[in-house]
Amino acid sequence: MLSQVPRSRMYVAAAVAAVVLVSVAVVLIVRSPSGPATVGSDSTVAAAPSPTATPSEKKSTSSSDEEETEPGKPTNGNRAVGLKAEATSAPGVTARLARIDSVQATASLPGEIGGPALAITVKVKNETGKKLDLGLGVVNAYYGPERTPAVSVASDGEVPFPASVADGESAKGVYVFQIPEEARPVRVELDLGNGADVVVFKGRPQR
Repeated sequence: MLSQVPRSRMYVAAAVAAVVLVSVAVVLIVRSPSGPATVGSDSTVAAAPSPTATPSEKKSTSSSDEEETEPGKPTNGNRAVGLKAEATSAPGVTARLARIDSVQATASLPGEIGGPALAITVKVKNETGKKLDLGLGVVNAYYGPERTPAVSVASDGEVPFPASVADGESAKGVYVFQIPEEARPVRVELDLGNGADVVVFKGRPQR
């Protein structure tokens, strides 16, 4: 007659068998491709990037949307006076066109154009109580309804302003511009710099 196995041993054997089965099941789950990914594994999915605006959605800042100014054109903010008038560019500083002579300019420098021209004598008077710097003085001319910039013929009779003018004295400068005889009207701009207002003379000079 066989001896009976103690119940305690049976319980131990059953427990061991259960542990083995659980371990096998865990190994199978971890190795399965369809199983859940573990923390730190290579199967982690990267987050999708947030959508960005396409080029067509971005606001256009092209220069075509900005107001363009034609180079060489005088500003419209300066009120013009007659060709024979006297204008004030700064307190104590007055200017006028002393003479406008018709000449035949001869071009001798690159970019110059010979032909009918105007020799414009600009006179500046200083009553500021101190010496007036004229080193930054600039004279420009335009002609016709479209304010076409006149080409300076500096090599033919031009005499720029002196570097300065003393208080109570006047200084002159002669500036020659190639301007067609039939061009009307003529616009002359004087800018003495140093914050002075731009003086504008406009009219129809006698040829």
